[in-house]
Amino acid sequence: MIRRFEGRLPWLDIAGLATAGLVNTFLALLVAGVVLAPGTSAQQPDLVVRAGWIDGHVLRWQLGWLFWFVVTLSFAWSYFALGRHLKADPPWPALAMGVALVAAAVDLVGVLVYVTVLPELAGAVVGSTAGGYATVAAVLRSAENLAYALTNVVAFGMYTLAGLLLLPAAFGTVRYPRWLAWLGTAEWGISLIATALLVLAPDVALGPMLVGFALYAPWVWGSAWWLTREARAA
Repeated sequence: MIRRFEGRLPWLDIAGLATAGLVNTFLALLVAGVVLAPGTSAQQPDLVVRAGWIDGHVLRWQLGWLFWFVVTLSFAWSYFALGRHLKADPPWPALAMGVALVAAAVDLVGVLVYVTVLPELAGAVVGSTAGGYATVAAVLRSAENLAYALTNVVAFGMYTLAGLLLLPAAFGTVRYPRWLAWLGTAEWGISLIATALLVLAPDVALGPMLVGFALYAPWVWGSAWWLTREARAA
């Protein structure tokens, strides 16, 4: 499969996998846990305090979520960077790439809600009168729920489905290391559990999600190593 490169390293795909591992397993968790956390319901359940923090840190909030464009695009690219080097018949990789592309689109819509809508609503909550507070607070909660559903439930679930769709091709590619295929199985299997928990029991979904993120970097970095080795052997 790799031999079409005729001895040349597929640098773009290798770089894409390496970047995706760094961004999605390490930088994304750093941004989520440090930059954005004070404005999220997970860390600050009090709506008024949360809205006040967002309103007082609009630039930090928006830059943090704009970084999610890098997270989303690098994550989606990793499916293409790996999938096009796996066994293409039956066309599981092509289907996985399509699902990942749709997931990225959904993810970015949710990110845009965080970037553009929530700061405005947070400012409205902070500046609301006693009579109007209930209305703007309800709208803010609705916007938060929408953004959360798009990014953490729908997009995450579709990314998980795309990862699962890559597994038959991974096992069907003779030269793809079996330990990497099994690592991918563990990652996407745990992510599937996390997806179900996000719908049924969101309070306990964080643990499996973090395990899935922790396994992602070794999987894509191992795949980048495989691409490098195969191209050099061609």
